[in-house]
Amino acid sequence: MSSLQRKILAVYLLVLLLGITLSATIYYYGRAVRGTTAELVEQSLPQLQTIAALRGAILLERPILYEYYATVDRKKFIDNFEMNMRSIDAGLHSIGGANGEHLAHVARDTDTIHELAGQLDSTLNSADIDWDKARDLLQAITTLEESILPDLDALVQLNQQQVEHGGAQVQSRTVWITGMVVTFSIFISGIALWVGFYVNTYISETAERKRLALFAERSPSPVMRLSTTGAVLYANPAARSLCAQLGLTEAQQLLPADSGLRIKQALDTGQEYWNCEHHIATRILDCSVHLLRDLDTCHVYLSDISARKQAEHKLEHRAYHDTVTGLPNRRAFNARLAEALRQDAPSVAVLLVRLDHIKRVLESQGYETSDALLRAVAQRFGELLSLFEGALLFRFEGATFSVLLPGTDSEQRVGQLAKRLHDCMTEPLHVEAREYVFTLSIGASQAPHNGNEVPILTTNAEAAVNHAQRLGGNGFQRYTADMNARAQRWLTVESGLRRALERDEFLLNYQPQLSLESGQITGMEALIRWRGPDNIMISPLDFIPVAEETGQIVPIGAWVLHTACAQARAWHAAGYSGLIIAVNISARQFQHPDFIHLVQRTLRDTGLPAEKLELEITESAVMQDAEKTIATLNALHALGVTLSIDDFGTGYSSLSYLKRFPLTKLKVDQSFVRNLTTSANDAAIARSVILLGHSLNLVVIAEGVETEAQLAWLRTQHCEEMQGYLFSRPVPAPEFEALLRSDKRLGIDIVKTRAG
Repeated sequence: MSSLQRKILAVYLLVLLLGITLSATIYYYGRAVRGTTAELVEQSLPQLQTIAALRGAILLERPILYEYYATVDRKKFIDNFEMNMRSIDAGLHSIGGANGEHLAHVARDTDTIHELAGQLDSTLNSADIDWDKARDLLQAITTLEESILPDLDALVQLNQQQVEHGGAQVQSRTVWITGMVVTFSIFISGIALWVGFYVNTYISETAERKRLALFAERSPSPVMRLSTTGAVLYANPAARSLCAQLGLTEAQQLLPADSGLRIKQALDTGQEYWNCEHHIATRILDCSVHLLRDLDTCHVYLSDISARKQAEHKLEHRAYHDTVTGLPNRRAFNARLAEALRQDAPSVAVLLVRLDHIKRVLESQGYETSDALLRAVAQRFGELLSLFEGALLFRFEGATFSVLLPGTDSEQRVGQLAKRLHDCMTEPLHVEAREYVFTLSIGASQAPHNGNEVPILTTNAEAAVNHAQRLGGNGFQRYTADMNARAQRWLTVESGLRRALERDEFLLNYQPQLSLESGQITGMEALIRWRGPDNIMISPLDFIPVAEETGQIVPIGAWVLHTACAQARAWHAAGYSGLIIAVNISARQFQHPDFIHLVQRTLRDTGLPAEKLELEITESAVMQDAEKTIATLNALHALGVTLSIDDFGTGYSSLSYLKRFPLTKLKVDQSFVRNLTTSANDAAIARSVILLGHSLNLVVIAEGVETEAQLAWLRTQHCEEMQGYLFSRPVPAPEFEALLRSDKRLGIDIVKTRAG
């Protein structure tokens, strides 16, 4: 073998050895490149998507909670919140690796948000909603959500760094392999050079194909790669599918028109990332662009957020509109009023319009009918207000509507609108084949006279409408400064009432009832008195209406009934067994489902004979639901108690019902007795009441008898009994017992007058 052959053989062997070595090296680094690329696609990029989904789920919690706060729709809240919680939990469990610290922070804060959401649910699901607490919980949740965002951004940045690091590794190793191949090509000629070139080209193309395929081909979201001029270099199948859905001819049309300019600005400013939303036809796309300077390319991630935007729009609409009537709600009212007050010379009128007695419809017909009525009222108000330029209609909670008149400082115009509102309700509302007639209580405040801030004007208008209702409803009241003082007094009384029973602050006085025939005491009416804090006596005229409205009249009435019966039983035991104790029963107490059982328990516990208990029920109370009243009165009559109608002549009793009531006594109201000797009308009414009572075989008792002339007139009309200051004012139990022991009767001069 020649030297040349040996050299050729040596070179051949060397080339072969180098080729084997190079092949092994290329194979090793090629595997490394593939492994790194697979890690990017199978771990890092899906993790980025998981973090993005987690971020979206966390950001969705607040709208869900705010919607719950606005609508108090617990079923929908539970469905949406639990589904969102599952998304968050899935995201938290899917993220791991080097994300421990930030992920722990996110998990901790989301747990806290879930706990606060539970507290909010408990608050909004309670019988008496604490709105201040609900707002505080929402604020705390908002603060926690803001604290989570930096950790989520840190997770995104950390994973982005991992992606960039892997890409850099792939590029570095590919360049190294290329260098090896170029070096090897120097030692071979001809075929060896061609083989080296082929191998290098094959490896480069294979690595590029695998990177692109693994990086984006499998992604369900549209992914694109752009040049630094904004031209599309690659679009994955999801991007091409989106093009087809939108009827576009090329992927470039998926990008914002100014994407090339934005990339250039990012290159000039060193910006690595930017995001925007843009519209294509009826769709809204979210476009996230990541600039990879070392590769001279940009990665673009697209997502169709049309459904999310529609949901956000619906949430915003629900947050500012009433779900029953579709009218703007209190939140929208506050925003519009604040806008009107921001003017240089603000003048605006606020009217609160409240339907009187709609609770009766709710109790008898249910929520669906009440909602239908509210929609009918809203439509009628809307038609009327369309005739008032600039007038805006809102619905608050319950049966309260609000009207804004921006740019109005005319009291006359406000009064005209209030009158038109009253007039428009004179015609019946036709709902579900029935007619309903409502009256309105209207209160008004005006800027700048009654304030220049939203809460002040609203509070003043509420004080005015509350005052209108306390006057009996069906009226219009302008705000005056003393209304807040009365409202404060009302709150003070209400607060004191809540603890008056446990503090033993109530006491009973007893006013004698006498026979006009014998002049003897036949019974007594129990009248409640309240000795409040600091030993100050509070008039029943001040606290009874408060107790009625707040419902505290029920436990107070139970105390009165038990105390009066126990006292009457004690007097019976002392030898005055003929006395009848009369106890006033409020409308709310009479309508309570446990009232009959309360009377039974009281008689059993005190030992008072049923026939010695007289229940006085006002005329208006028994007529609220006549058929139900008849059933209740019959049940009480079956117990053996005596029943009487109090304040007769002041209400609206129907004789067709009155004759069906199992009554024993009829009481002539003191407003007629007071003037019966000076007013022909009052005398005529009192005479008619007495005749009516006798025609129904009822005992007639007159209250408020203060003069001998009144007593003489009652005798001429054959009235059987009386009570009043002529004989005795209401007195505490010891003084009443002293009257019994003294056997005091109507004076001899009075008796003579009666006899005459």
